[in-house]
Amino acid sequence: MSPPDADAPKWTGDAEAAARFGSPEAIRAALLPEQTDEFDAAIAAARRTPHLDQLRDTVQAWRRIALLTSQNPAEARRVAEVRRTGAPRPGSKSWTDLRAELGL
Repeated sequence: MSPPDADAPKWTGDAEAAARFGSPEAIRAALLPEQTDEFDAAIAAARRTPHLDQLRDTVQAWRRIALLTSQNPAEARRVAEVRRTGAPRPGSKSWTDLRAELGL
């Protein structure tokens, strides 16, 4: 039998993220204020499931976000704003426009 996280996607920053953000509290402390509500909701939902892999996957995803936020807070703020408003980033193209441009 393989270890529980053997099938989890790997990311080059996972070791650093795990070392720096070893608990949900550490992850939350690294987030921007505009990210914490989404984090709290994700953790609460993962804790309600009987599947521990859901909680593990949620923590891993948010560790990555915490690491990226700590590395580039300005970009994290822009991403959080796009997620909050649903508005596209300035200069971005819709999927429909991009497909048309590529001739797909």
